[in-house]
Amino acid sequence: MPDGLQGRTVLIARDPDRAEGLKLRLTSLGADVLVSPVTTTEPGDTDALDNAIARLTDFGWVAVASVNAVNALVDASKRQTVSLVDSGLKWAAVGPATASALADLGINNTLVPPDHSATGLVDAMTPLVTPDARVLLPQGDLALPTLAEGLRAAGFDVTTVTAYRTVPAIIDHDIAQAWASDAIDVAVVAAPSAARQIAAQLGTQAPVVIVAIGNSTAAAARECGFQQVVMADDSTDESLAVAVLKAFGNH
Repeated sequence: MPDGLQGRTVLIARDPDRAEGLKLRLTSLGADVLVSPVTTTEPGDTDALDNAIARLTDFGWVAVASVNAVNALVDASKRQTVSLVDSGLKWAAVGPATASALADLGINNTLVPPDHSATGLVDAMTPLVTPDARVLLPQGDLALPTLAEGLRAAGFDVTTVTAYRTVPAIIDHDIAQAWASDAIDVAVVAAPSAARQIAAQLGTQAPVVIVAIGNSTAAAARECGFQQVVMADDSTDESLAVAVLKAFGNH
């Protein structure tokens, strides 16, 4: 990948731990990288999640669409002293980051669709449906119905649980000042909620290019009023770095 981001400033709107890999890639390309989460998570319906984990063996599948959902499952399993690894379940993850979080727990052989999206996960799981197939779907309070409805339409018995809630995180004052002075060229956002929080806290008047993960995030950015939106081909750090380069005509 050629150098091409000298003199550019990129805001990664993610938690620092999740942003580290992309930050290193962009920095190696010459960019000045700022990192600030614009949302954070709080526990969701813990009673419902604990109840689902307590009867985990009733399910055949667990489908997870985010690392936050994995973290919520881990917390619930600790409260219920239930092993996720030894559950005998089949696991499906929307993308490599979520699958990696499961692998860190010792859960391997996770089904990951070629198309890292809710629709892609539905397509990958549909051929595997059986008459008694039950799926536990832990998700955030802002999750779109695409995955749940798609799995039900495919024939799965789906139990959805609000595993976590997404709430705003106040953006650092220095970053807000850099945004207001047009010093930020690109903002990388991973979810529709992140795009909305940037618009709400920083505004859409700055000539910033939004690099979005997924169709729903790109659509949310446009709905907020951002004029320049580039969608990454994938959710990986490499694809995001390529999308940032494309934002400036560098391939």
